[in-house]
Amino acid sequence: MDAAAITRVLAGVPLFVALTDAERAEVGAHMRSRRFARDEVIFHRDDPAGHLYVIVSGSVKVAMPDEQGHEVVFAVEQEGAVFGELALFDDAPRSATVTALGETHVVTLSRDDFLHVIERNPRAMREILRLLARTVRRASGRIEDLVFLDVPGRVAKCLLDLAAAHPQPEIELTQDDLAAFVGATRVSVNRSLADLEAQGAIAVGRRHIAIKDQAMLKRQVRH
Repeated sequence: MDAAAITRVLAGVPLFVALTDAERAEVGAHMRSRRFARDEVIFHRDDPAGHLYVIVSGSVKVAMPDEQGHEVVFAVEQEGAVFGELALFDDAPRSATVTALGETHVVTLSRDDFLHVIERNPRAMREILRLLARTVRRASGRIEDLVFLDVPGRVAKCLLDLAAAHPQPEIELTQDDLAAFVGATRVSVNRSLADLEAQGAIAVGRRHIAIKDQAMLKRQVRH
């Protein structure tokens, strides 16, 4: 992917929309293209943080693994999303592991070039603050869901949130990933998915879930 193609991608990414065409071209010239296979780790928790990532195509999951190999999934990011920006502010290691859910194409920007962008452009800085606020709100919402919703409610809420954040015909997510996302066992999640599918709210595939009836899902979310 050449610099001109990267620049065209940046024109659709909120963080870089605030820049002029010339500034985006300058940033694009410093970015590098990378491709990851399905289930390939992009970076691990505790890795040194040196780059910000923009998803050109595909999707990734952001997760926190434990020593036994279990994980809690915090987010699923798709085309146009930015990730890996948090650790660039304090030189701390990565706080989560990010894995490609399918064939994924990203472009990367080094920490120095990223800081140069936001230091020169207040609108870009405001967009970064918005992204960080979204991360905090998402974490707070997850805690609230775990406390106040049962497993079927958490499954329905998770599917609704993913559909709202990434309006695609299908959500690319395995049942194991969904279980890690809602903090429940795969058996209980599978039971909830089967019930929702029987009601016509969703259709479950091998590595994806299609939303058929959002109103029915919303009725499952009862605090």
